Amino acid sequence: MFRQKGDEVIRADYSQRVLMDVLDAARRPDSYAVMLVDMSAAEAFRGDYKKKHGVSLTTVHLIIKAVALTIEKEPWINQMVDGYKIMKPSSIDVGVSVAARENVTPVVVIPEANKKSLGEISEELKRKASEAIEKEKENMERLNRIGRWMPLDFVRRHLIRFLVKQYRLRRTVLGTVQITSLGLRDLAFHLPSHMGTTVLVSVGGVVERPIVVGDRIEIRPTAYIVFQVDQRVMNAVEGVKVFRRFRRLMEHPEELEPSGVSDK
Repeated sequence: MFRQKGDEVIRADYSQRVLMDVLDAARRPDSYAVMLVDMSAAEAFRGDYKKKHGVSLTTVHLIIKAVALTIEKEPWINQMVDGYKIMKPSSIDVGVSVAARENVTPVVVIPEANKKSLGEISEELKRKASEAIEKEKENMERLNRIGRWMPLDFVRRHLIRFLVKQYRLRRTVLGTVQITSLGLRDLAFHLPSHMGTTVLVSVGGVVERPIVVGDRIEIRPTAYIVFQVDQRVMNAVEGVKVFRRFRRLMEHPEELEPSGVSDK
């Protein structure tokens, strides 16, 4: 190992080694699409929703529902690669990354998000995120035991690469589509590791920016939305049309809550 005088060497523990191997095994996305979304209607909708239903929604709640409804209208993008097979999941399960103290970012899955109200999504995400964070330390200890059980690096890497490719595992742990948001206002967007769904939606902070509205320039709350896609499944040109449908839902949030759905 090469090092210069004064360099410090910090050896990764076994749990960190497992995480490194998992990230190394992740397939890099083939394409990225970035859109600027006018969030003024979404911000107003959140305020009105709280007054009417007593539920405090976040931008992530709206995005979960918007992504799920977009896929419901465009079911061809709800696909996942399994070797040389294309799997079409029977439900739209949205995986959401939640804040964590450790190196690993837990993902909670909201199954059949297209069939749930915003209130139900808010309640389920809050509950599952709390449970995931509570189990975070326990999961890191489990990874550490796994790493000790497989001390040979090349054996561990091959096994992890095999597991990461398994459709059943990816669908159970990550859902059929992923969403991530750091919730930082000064962060335009970020591009995290993409672990195996066809689409990963990354949400930047909501910030006031000048945008063109008709023939005027107005200052409105906006956010950058990044779509990471697997071109083995999604055609880039057709994908852009899908993303426009998503943007329309975010800019017309009243369409996210179908009539007749009761909120909890």
